[in-house]
Order: sequence, then C-alpha cells, then structure tokens
Amino acid sequence: MPSPSGGALSAALRMLSRRALSEGEIRFRLAAKGFPEAHAEDVLGRLRELGLVDDRSLCENLARRYRDVRRLGPRRIAGALLLRKFPRDMVEQTVRAVSRPEEDLAAASAALGRKFRGEIPGGRAGAAKAFRFLSGRGFSAETCRQAIRGLSDDIAEGEG
Repeated sequence: MPSPSGGALSAALRMLSRRALSEGEIRFRLAAKGFPEAHAEDVLGRLRELGLVDDRSLCENLARRYRDVRRLGPRRIAGALLLRKFPRDMVEQTVRAVSRPEEDLAAASAALGRKFRGEIPGGRAGAAKAFRFLSGRGFSAETCRQAIRGLSDDIAEGEG
C-alpha cells in the first residue's frame, strides 16, 4: 500500500525539478495543493534525508547571488529571502554573514556604475538621485554616501 504522503512527495519532487526551493516554499505549495500539514512534514523529512532540501546552504547561496549578481544591499537581500519563506532567524544570520562593508560598497559601486554608466549626473540633484537609487536597492545610508563619493564630489565628507 502506498504511503498517504506519496502524492505529496511526488508533487514536491516535481516542484524541485524546476528550481531549488526552501522548506517553507515547499510547505506553502503543498498546502495550496490541498495536502495536510502532516504529509508536508513527512515529505520535508524525506527530502532532507535524500539531501534534496538544505535551507541553510540555499539561503547562503541566494544571499550571495542577490549581492553579487543583482547588486542588492542587505535590506533588500533580507526581504527577498523572507519572500522565499526562509525562517527569519536564518535570514538575519545569513545576511550578517554575507554583508561585509567592503563587499557592500563594491556591490553599491557596481550598481551605480551600471545605472549611471560610470558618471553620476552633476550637482546635488544627481547625488540625491544616486542616493535614492542605492537606498532603494537596500544599501545603508553610509554605504550609499561612500559609493557616491567614489564617483562624484557632490557629497562632501561628513555630509548626509
């Protein structure tokens, strides 16, 4: 006799064949398909045994990709990981681990260079536009200032 969670396991394997998912995403998707929570937990246990689900390494890999490829700052990285249904404490630990000031500054500078093609529009208005852009990508105010100073003299030292 097949296990009652066999259909749930098949559904989870189909989900994972498309892309890596967090346990929270799998749990959410199985619930949306009408599988009971108990079946979802059994399936997640089996997937862990098989090595097909590893939230910690997936969370770390995604955080690095968001920083290095998408050039996002720590706040946006945390938001993106929470949307992927990782536990909040894991997200906070991961963001702290991958967010080093020098790497954040490099990502912010690269994002600015790409957005403005290496040249921020002149004047304080241009610096303000660059600041809003970086802030919207999740970088801290200090990282924004440092990155802008690297490309423009329109934000003086100590100015905010």
